Amino acid sequence: MEHLERPMTRSGLLRLGAAGAAGLVAARTLGAPARAFGATRIEDSVTLNWLTWSDHFFPQQLQKVKKATGISGRPQLFSDDSDSYVKVKAGGGGWDMSSEDALWVPKFYKEGLIVPFDIKSFPVSKQLYPVALDVPFWKAGHLQMGYPFGWSSLQIYYNPKHVKTKPDSYHALLNKSYKKKIVLENQPTDLMAMAGLATGAKHPYNMTKGEISDAKSFLKELKPNVLKLVSQNTEVVRALTDESAWLTIENLGTDARVVDAKGPRILSADPKEGLYGWMDAEMLLKESKNSSSFEKFINNMEQAPWIAKNFLVNGRPLFNEKAYKILVNQGHKERADKFFYNHPERPIGMTLKGPSGNSQAYTDAFNEVFAA
Repeated sequence: MEHLERPMTRSGLLRLGAAGAAGLVAARTLGAPARAFGATRIEDSVTLNWLTWSDHFFPQQLQKVKKATGISGRPQLFSDDSDSYVKVKAGGGGWDMSSEDALWVPKFYKEGLIVPFDIKSFPVSKQLYPVALDVPFWKAGHLQMGYPFGWSSLQIYYNPKHVKTKPDSYHALLNKSYKKKIVLENQPTDLMAMAGLATGAKHPYNMTKGEISDAKSFLKELKPNVLKLVSQNTEVVRALTDESAWLTIENLGTDARVVDAKGPRILSADPKEGLYGWMDAEMLLKESKNSSSFEKFINNMEQAPWIAKNFLVNGRPLFNEKAYKILVNQGHKERADKFFYNHPERPIGMTLKGPSGNSQAYTDAFNEVFAA
């Protein structure tokens, strides 16, 4: 997943693409020194240590928010929700915020790791689609567990120059002619769930022992076709652009991002076994020493102009309705509608990302395949 780095106008897309790419490099630099935990205060300055994905922010956005508010965001990037979960469990008060997917959010809440809040007291929340304010599994009484950010289904993307038959099944990825031509994000739980969908598991994120075994066998058969597992979807886009990869499973808008990067035409296919996907939120961690700065930071980071720019750089939909209106006014309605921006209710009906019922078994099975 990613969040503040996608495309703009057809002419401006190239400029934004270049800026976005440079921004992501800077983002990794920002995340690197995050071992210097403990929030820092210099006079009126506050730094929020933030576990997130690279598409949730632009470096220049963080700089402008800091200048306006005195609040800095220090991102540390991760690839899988389980990674951030482990960090939060072990990090004490070192982390202030975390971005998490769908059903991971209530897990954090149930384990006492986050603080719910009155989202309607945040002025910027008035920019959200109403459905984003009433997600049943993100509610804690009259409070909300996280501030809604974006969402996407995950479909198969492929280069038709090399992949002649539309891959409308996960099993199509097992074709031996695709050896070392598939790039995937390194997300063990979700790739196990995908394999569960492929092998007929009833509940992909809560598989039985036998279903886990079947999913593991599917991944074993897939492994020879996997060129590499990557930590951020920008790396997937890069591989599709330079044609070192022909196929992936990725967020909405991946095809547009490859074109924006001057790559080849990429097509998408919905696997007949069913789609899975995510919707994510920004959470305030319970042991944050800077909780009083969370609302101001969110109010400035989540403003519609930034969110509109994020969509244009990163492609997948977001929950900010005012940003959709900006996109329409700027001439991007066709692009926004193509990726279902104006249908924020769609993710509720998907198989959503979440913790597995037996996380250790999922991790062990995944590692036995890919760490071998």
